[in-house]
Amino acid sequence: MQTHTFFVVVGLMLSLGMAAQASVDDIAAKMRAGDYKGITGMVVSQNGQLLAEAYAPGYGMERRHDIRSATKSITALLVGELIADGTLKSVETKLSKILPESFAHMPKDDPRRDITVEDALTMRTGLACNDWVPASVGQEDKMYKTRDWGAFLWNLPMAHERGEHFSYCTGGVVFLGRVIEKLAGKPVPEYAEERLFGPLKIEGAKWEKTPKGFTDTGGHLRLRLSDLHRLGQLVLAGGEGLVAQKWLTEATTEKTTVYERRERYAYLWWLNAGIVKEQPLSLIYAHGNGGNFIFVVPELNLVAAFTGKNYGKPTQFIPMQILTREIIPALIP
Repeated sequence: MQTHTFFVVVGLMLSLGMAAQASVDDIAAKMRAGDYKGITGMVVSQNGQLLAEAYAPGYGMERRHDIRSATKSITALLVGELIADGTLKSVETKLSKILPESFAHMPKDDPRRDITVEDALTMRTGLACNDWVPASVGQEDKMYKTRDWGAFLWNLPMAHERGEHFSYCTGGVVFLGRVIEKLAGKPVPEYAEERLFGPLKIEGAKWEKTPKGFTDTGGHLRLRLSDLHRLGQLVLAGGEGLVAQKWLTEATTEKTTVYERRERYAYLWWLNAGIVKEQPLSLIYAHGNGGNFIFVVPELNLVAAFTGKNYGKPTQFIPMQILTREIIPALIP
């Protein structure tokens, strides 16, 4: 799929022919047979109608999966709830204004004090933090070995101008969890249950904690495959009255280039686009290491969710291949 820089949300109602359903059924049969190595499940729907739900051998619908960084996209939805509440006035609000104690060790003119909520949402804090480069001083594995992840983050030096350079940094998203807790006045799991999971009938969500007892909003949330699919339906439907449509549009509109990659980035949601069978399509998705994905294709009214365990391997992108090379072509006449 070739990237372009705009994303149009269009509701295109397509009738599913017998041949298309047969193709999707064949993909589901391969999933049940374990033919997609390391991919543990798939749920696909179009126009709100379930097309396929399949699990690899040893997995089932009640299994909760560590969705890794797909957690970040859910964190973006919760930040939107703060905007709706009015407790967060703007994404341009400086993190140092919300949690000044984390910045107390810095000089008053330190550029890190100017980092905003939006900078964390778009991976443009400017901090020397790049999870994709093991040598980076702020790489997440180094953070995980410390007792205070917040202190680790705010002792990093600046490597770029704030708001100018994409650099994938889990630490900044984990800190957004502290922002949510401070402004919501309650723990993140409780806020998520009240504003998102409860109304969506998502039960038994399991959040991990940092060593200091804060919620890890950068990864490791455990949800069922059907829960991921339900969240995808929420995005496709424009928030369903739970998440403000204005915020959802903002959160899934391109904000920055991802260097040396075809993808673009919004507010902790990934974007891509291309043409299949002469039809322009846009792709909104959450991605977690291992093969955990929530895919939304607005033009086809299509939602697909996958779970996987191919951690740190190129095979974690098998779901992307299944979607773009098999499912989508089958659904376009």
